[in-house]
Amino acid sequence: MGSLFSLVLLGSAVPASGTQPDMRPPAGTVLDNFAYVGHAGLDGFGDYGDLYAHGNFAYVGSRCAAAHQGGDGVQVVDIANPRRPRLVSKLPNPSFTRAEDVTVLDVHTPSFTGTLAVVGIQACFGSGHEQEVVPGVRLFDVTDAAHPALLGHWDLPQGTVGCHEIDAVQRADGKVLIACARNLVDHRRSNGATALHLIDATSPASPQKLTDWSLNLNPDQGVGCSAVQFAHSARFEDGGNSVYVSYWDAGTVHLDIAQPATPVVVSDTKITPPDEDGDNHSMTLANNGKWLIINTEDTSPEDCQGESAYGGWGEVHVYDNTNPQRPSFLGTFSTADSRSTRTDGEFTDHNTEVARNGQFFSSWYSGGIVWWTMTEHGVSAQRGQFVPPPPGNGSPPSVWGVFVDRTHNVILASDMQSGLWIVKPDKLGTL
Repeated sequence: MGSLFSLVLLGSAVPASGTQPDMRPPAGTVLDNFAYVGHAGLDGFGDYGDLYAHGNFAYVGSRCAAAHQGGDGVQVVDIANPRRPRLVSKLPNPSFTRAEDVTVLDVHTPSFTGTLAVVGIQACFGSGHEQEVVPGVRLFDVTDAAHPALLGHWDLPQGTVGCHEIDAVQRADGKVLIACARNLVDHRRSNGATALHLIDATSPASPQKLTDWSLNLNPDQGVGCSAVQFAHSARFEDGGNSVYVSYWDAGTVHLDIAQPATPVVVSDTKITPPDEDGDNHSMTLANNGKWLIINTEDTSPEDCQGESAYGGWGEVHVYDNTNPQRPSFLGTFSTADSRSTRTDGEFTDHNTEVARNGQFFSSWYSGGIVWWTMTEHGVSAQRGQFVPPPPGNGSPPSVWGVFVDRTHNVILASDMQSGLWIVKPDKLGTL
């Protein structure tokens, strides 16, 4: 594998918005065992969040931007031709709010059959309107993605921050569930009582809360550099009979929700030790559920400069989940940059998604997208890396989201400033 700098390619400049006009990778792109496919600068808002893809469309969330105004909506991009992605619509959110997280699924219920997009809504800090906006969840009919329609909404009280991350699933019993993991500020205001909501959206026009769940911990009594413990994110697994809650320093909590109104703790996987900071940011299962992948988003070099005890940036932790009641440590994966304390960017893992045959793709902020593998004995190896070019304002690239798009056999990435990127791993075959 070549060095990061030797693999920087020269090419055409990236437009401020819209679609990359030719097939060449733009200047400054790093392609190590990846091929460039396409790019969309979206609407030029320049503060984007997570992404999801369904069929021929990609969905990219948006944040608040420097003016703290928000309201830019989820960008809906036609990727039927991945070489020429084009923005076709938006899923709107109110001014002074952000719509960072989105998931999309096909559902069939007595009241709605079609493609459903679920969007988490949070207030923008610093807007001056935090007490006025209504955060929560918005549900859209995106069966015709170029012409989306608002179906319903589930609201949180004014003055709260909202759903930091969300997920959705339709179970075999027909029930459509949404998970809403609340923002850290909401945890603090409730002294840890407000953490996770499970919502019944079987009727998307009138979603109803099923239950609240929390470990009832003081949010500011965690461990390590950033000593907080809160339900940062939640992800459904096992066909919607389980949900995994990434509870930061308090671990990754596996909940049995066969009866969703009464969640039962199956296990709580804490990564300290071996990790010195303990951050559990997000998760996914791999190897047919036998592996638990934990992403840390550990930003110690930035947050705790000069405190060498907390080491470098974040790395991915992998646990043997053969016995879901007692996951056991298997190994870690990190990059050379994430093992460093350099501060000219953020070099931590953020999210990881799984392709076939044990291939992992992680969004890594300034490290772009990292492709890696791990043996059954916990030995990991990096196979490739894609880093979009710097945005041109003196800041580094910052890749937030990653998605394995099996429909088009490509990897999607959302950069917080430059938008949607589409690449293909070299010589991998079917994803």
